[in-house]
Amino acid sequence: MDVCRDLLDKQVVDRNGRWLGRVDGVVLERPESEPPRLAAILIGPVALGFRLHPAIGRWMAALERTWGLPKRRPVRIGLEHIVDIGRYVKTDLSSSETDALAVEQKLRRWIARIPGGG
Repeated sequence: MDVCRDLLDKQVVDRNGRWLGRVDGVVLERPESEPPRLAAILIGPVALGFRLHPAIGRWMAALERTWGLPKRRPVRIGLEHIVDIGRYVKTDLSSSETDALAVEQKLRRWIARIPGGG
Protein backbone atom coordinates (compact mmCIF):
# COMPACT_ATOMS: atom_id res chain seq x y z
CA MET A 1 0.00 0.00 0.00
CA ASP A 2 1.32 3.42 -0.94
CA VAL A 3 0.31 5.31 2.20
CA CYS A 4 0.57 8.80 0.71
CA ARG A 5 -1.37 7.95 -2.43
CA ASP A 6 -3.99 5.74 -0.77
CA LEU A 7 -4.68 7.61 2.48
CA LEU A 8 -3.83 11.31 2.40
CA ASP A 9 -6.84 13.54 1.70
CA LYS A 10 -9.26 10.60 1.83
CA GLN A 11 -12.51 11.28 3.70
CA VAL A 12 -12.90 9.75 7.15
CA VAL A 13 -16.31 8.65 8.42
CA ASP A 14 -17.39 7.41 11.83
CA ARG A 15 -19.32 4.21 12.54
CA ASN A 16 -22.60 6.02 11.78
CA GLY A 17 -21.39 7.33 8.41
CA ARG A 18 -20.89 10.88 9.71
CA TRP A 19 -18.04 12.79 8.09
CA LEU A 20 -15.13 13.49 10.48
CA GLY A 21 -12.77 15.22 8.06
CA ARG A 22 -9.98 14.13 5.77
CA VAL A 23 -6.75 12.28 6.46
CA ASP A 24 -4.31 15.18 6.86
CA GLY A 25 -1.35 13.18 8.13
CA VAL A 26 -0.13 9.71 8.98
CA VAL A 27 1.90 8.35 11.87
CA LEU A 28 4.34 5.56 11.14
CA GLU A 29 5.97 3.29 13.71
CA ARG A 30 9.35 1.82 13.08
CA PRO A 31 9.84 -1.23 15.28
CA GLU A 32 13.43 -2.30 15.68
CA SER A 33 14.70 -4.36 12.73
CA GLU A 34 11.27 -4.29 11.03
CA PRO A 35 9.90 -2.18 8.20
CA PRO A 36 7.83 0.89 9.13
CA ARG A 37 4.11 0.35 9.60
CA LEU A 38 1.07 2.58 9.82
CA ALA A 39 0.18 3.40 13.44
CA ALA A 40 -2.45 6.15 13.11
CA ILE A 41 -4.02 8.78 10.90
CA LEU A 42 -4.26 12.47 11.79
CA ILE A 43 -7.22 14.76 11.13
CA GLY A 44 -7.22 18.53 11.49
CA PRO A 45 -5.81 21.80 10.21
CA VAL A 46 -2.67 21.50 12.34
CA ALA A 47 -1.68 18.20 10.71
CA LEU A 48 -2.39 19.63 7.27
CA GLY A 49 -0.39 22.74 8.13
CA PHE A 50 2.65 20.71 9.18
CA ARG A 51 2.31 18.67 5.99
CA LEU A 52 2.51 21.88 3.94
CA HIS A 53 5.26 23.60 5.97
CA PRO A 54 6.32 23.52 9.65
CA ALA A 55 5.70 27.26 10.03
CA ILE A 56 2.11 26.86 8.80
CA GLY A 57 1.61 23.99 11.25
CA ARG A 58 2.88 26.09 14.17
CA TRP A 59 0.67 28.98 13.08
CA MET A 60 -2.41 26.72 12.90
CA ALA A 61 -1.62 25.25 16.34
CA ALA A 62 -1.35 28.76 17.81
CA LEU A 63 -4.61 29.75 16.15
CA GLU A 64 -6.40 26.70 17.59
CA ARG A 65 -5.04 27.51 21.07
CA THR A 66 -6.24 31.11 20.69
CA TRP A 67 -9.71 29.86 19.73
CA GLY A 68 -9.74 27.66 22.85
CA LEU A 69 -9.99 24.36 20.99
CA PRO A 70 -9.19 21.10 22.82
CA LYS A 71 -5.51 20.30 23.27
CA ARG A 72 -5.99 16.79 21.86
CA ARG A 73 -5.67 18.08 18.32
CA PRO A 74 -4.85 17.12 15.66
CA VAL A 75 -7.17 14.17 16.15
CA ARG A 76 -5.24 10.90 16.13
CA ILE A 77 -7.12 7.75 15.16
CA GLY A 78 -5.14 4.60 15.82
CA LEU A 79 -4.97 1.77 13.35
CA GLU A 80 -6.98 -0.40 15.77
CA HIS A 81 -9.99 1.92 15.17
CA ILE A 82 -9.80 1.80 11.38
CA VAL A 83 -12.34 -0.70 10.07
CA ASP A 84 -12.00 -0.29 6.31
CA ILE A 85 -9.98 1.68 3.79
CA GLY A 86 -11.91 1.95 0.55
CA ARG A 87 -13.61 4.95 -0.94
CA TYR A 88 -13.62 6.33 2.61
CA VAL A 89 -11.60 5.53 5.71
CA LYS A 90 -14.20 4.01 8.03
CA THR A 91 -13.67 3.96 11.78
CA ASP A 92 -15.41 2.17 14.64
CA LEU A 93 -15.52 5.44 16.61
CA SER A 94 -18.43 7.84 16.92
CA SER A 95 -17.92 11.53 16.15
CA SER A 96 -18.72 12.30 19.80
CA GLU A 97 -15.75 10.15 20.92
CA THR A 98 -13.25 12.41 19.12
CA ASP A 99 -12.49 16.12 18.83
CA ALA A 100 -12.64 15.92 15.02
CA LEU A 101 -15.62 18.26 14.84
CA ALA A 102 -14.33 20.78 17.42
CA VAL A 103 -13.74 23.52 14.83
CA GLU A 104 -17.22 23.11 13.35
CA GLN A 105 -18.84 23.10 16.80
CA LYS A 106 -16.93 26.23 17.83
CA LEU A 107 -17.94 28.03 14.62
CA ARG A 108 -21.56 26.94 15.11
CA ARG A 109 -21.59 28.52 18.59
CA TRP A 110 -20.05 31.77 17.26
CA ILE A 111 -22.50 32.00 14.36
CA ALA A 112 -25.43 31.38 16.70
CA ARG A 113 -24.45 34.56 18.59
CA ILE A 114 -24.76 36.71 15.45
CA PRO A 115 -28.21 38.27 15.16
CA GLY A 116 -30.06 36.29 12.48
CA GLY A 117 -27.25 33.70 12.35
CA GLY A 118 -28.86 31.00 14.45
